[in-house]
Amino acid sequence: MGRKSKYSAEAKLLIINEALNNGITDTVEKYKVDRKTIKRWGLLYKYQGLTGLQTSPHNQSYSKEFKRSLVEQYQQSNEPLESFAIKHGLRSNRQLGKWIIQYNESNLKAYTPRKRDSKMSGRKTSFEERMTIIEDLIKHDVNYNWAVEKYHVSYQQVYGWYQKYLKSGNNPESLRDRRGKAKPKAEWTEVDRLKAENRLLKAQLQNQEMEIAFAKKLMEIRNREVDKGTNSRQSKS
Repeated sequence: MGRKSKYSAEAKLLIINEALNNGITDTVEKYKVDRKTIKRWGLLYKYQGLTGLQTSPHNQSYSKEFKRSLVEQYQQSNEPLESFAIKHGLRSNRQLGKWIIQYNESNLKAYTPRKRDSKMSGRKTSFEERMTIIEDLIKHDVNYNWAVEKYHVSYQQVYGWYQKYLKSGNNPESLRDRRGKAKPKAEWTEVDRLKAENRLLKAQLQNQEMEIAFAKKLMEIRNREVDKGTNSRQSKS
């Protein structure tokens, strides 16, 4: 069962915006919230949207394969633990940190939720629908929770489709469900393949543009903070 939060999602967003516009020091003092918490809220909002700031009434379930895959990806990355965990759909770095310890001790286990804990079950999807889901997933900075909520599929489904797509060298064909009857090759032309690749490439470019805009905004805020601190010291002297 999820914990109740002192702040609503909207209140957290307000605090994040105040920290960006007025400075983290003043915001910490005003709301009595520590810097690490505000930073975590900022990461949750960036990668998971408003949904990430909401308190979930249910525990999320993760398979042993998902935990192992995430731990191994983290070990090969250069990202900080917290940002990596939140970017991949977790609420904080605590879960991933625990999984890393269990992984190193060969003690990873799947969580089997009670019925009321199940957040979203999987469902059958078409190839075209999986294409659309992955296209939107890329546009939203690989926000798995956002895709789960919008398309009503399971976390494991979205995660599995995207990982197959990456491992195939970004080949849209990897999103086909090979368990059933495959689409005849004659119907999937070279033009079809190029159109599909173009859709996903455009999604990647759009995401990169958003990342650049976010980085510029962050740099502007940091520069204002530096100028504010410099002016404050000069006025005191």
